[in-house]
Amino acid sequence: MSKRYLTRRQLRERYGGIADVTVRRWIDSGRIDEPLRIANRDYFDEAKLDATDRRHAAEYQRARENPAKRAPRPRKEQEASRES
Repeated sequence: MSKRYLTRRQLRERYGGIADVTVRRWIDSGRIDEPLRIANRDYFDEAKLDATDRRHAAEYQRARENPAKRAPRPRKEQEASRES
């Protein structure tokens, strides 16, 4: 089976029309892998993107199932209104 690659435009469409800047930020932060560069064009491995999507979905699901143990402290305005 041959690998399928997405162009930068196809990648942006895949994620709902995100901006080029967002793609660069995701690459810089490690959210998606560096693209294969051929003739000054970027190509993203679709199988790696699928694996990354599955990993992020699993992390999100774990975070939803195990919320933070402690709620953030209320703001001072909220404390004052509660005392009244």
